[in-house]
Amino acid sequence: MKKQQIQKRVSPEVIARVLREWTEGRITTKTAQDALEISRPQLYRLKTSWLARGKAKSIKLGVSGGDHAQSWPSECVEHLVKMLESSGVHGPDYALYADELDRLFGFKRDRSNVRKYCQMHFGKLLRSLFPIERENFPKERRWQKGKFGELVQHDSTPLHLWGPKGARQSIIISKDDATRNVLSCRVCERETLIEHYAALEQMFAHIGIPRALYTDGFTMFGKAGEDLKSKFGRVCRAFGILHLIAPTPQAKGKIERDMRTFQHRLAIVFASQGVSNEEEANEVAFEHYRHWNSKHFHKELGCTLFEARCRLVDEGKDATRPPPDYKFVRLHLSLRERRRVELCSRIEFQGQWWTIAKTLRKTVVLAVRPHAHEFYVLEEDIDPSTGIIPRILGHFEY
Repeated sequence: MKKQQIQKRVSPEVIARVLREWTEGRITTKTAQDALEISRPQLYRLKTSWLARGKAKSIKLGVSGGDHAQSWPSECVEHLVKMLESSGVHGPDYALYADELDRLFGFKRDRSNVRKYCQMHFGKLLRSLFPIERENFPKERRWQKGKFGELVQHDSTPLHLWGPKGARQSIIISKDDATRNVLSCRVCERETLIEHYAALEQMFAHIGIPRALYTDGFTMFGKAGEDLKSKFGRVCRAFGILHLIAPTPQAKGKIERDMRTFQHRLAIVFASQGVSNEEEANEVAFEHYRHWNSKHFHKELGCTLFEARCRLVDEGKDATRPPPDYKFVRLHLSLRERRRVELCSRIEFQGQWWTIAKTLRKTVVLAVRPHAHEFYVLEEDIDPSTGIIPRILGHFEY
């Protein structure tokens, strides 16, 4: 008989009195069962719970048939409260909470277990949260590629992650079309071309060079049919990547859905862990998306994202190529600007003088990588038609 039914018939004080008389041997087990109208196993579970409470004069019962609630480590409870408090404008995400407790503390609980725990212990806090209003997109079956790395969807979105109210940051995500693996996740204070280059570099280091890249028609990516007029399009050509531009946001449905998921999850994770700058954000985001790939089960694929990737690779369905020389990657994924060569082969950059190798050129080209705090000095600019790297006159960190 369920415990809440016992509470309706018998007060906690009477339950404690019957247990005391039974354990002291003044009444038999059968008499105690009849007095409480419960089975023998339930009686022994009540006894265990009562003894754990120090033979209290009354016993408060939960909602299940016994006192089975396993105690949660205090650090897990504290972090759970932080995540709940960080979810005010997003609504609770119990799957995220379960993932974070597993990732940070190795405390394994499924989504339903975390939800029940929150409802039991933090009901008042949950009622104060404002659920996020989500758009209802029509469900459509979309095509997908058959090989890993055959098509990578690439997108970005602005959102508030830290700082004063009204401050906006951006996240840039690349996702494999066939396996739904997140291949890069970059967080930046301001979305610029160099930040997209940094996201590509992260992806190249992770999987190599994909066959095609699918973006929207944002200004820096160029227009459909005119992508080679943009710097981003020319970089794709240098790496042998086919750059495709989506005609509508709905055409990139897979990554658009992931964008909403990562907006929600990262905002909660950053707030609960006190992330307050770009460097910390990228460290946490890197761990989070790698954990997401290994743990997230995709119903349509029938396995986790990482398992789907391994399955295609084992079947020989891998369309990626090894990345070229690291200098080739760094120089192409950089911002170039010209500088005049002064006496003694010196150039000026950010208020400092830098000595380079001797050259007959009056001007040189700087290949600047702000996210890595370094720059290269080239004798001339990279030829966009061939991608050949000219002579390097210097490499400096700042």
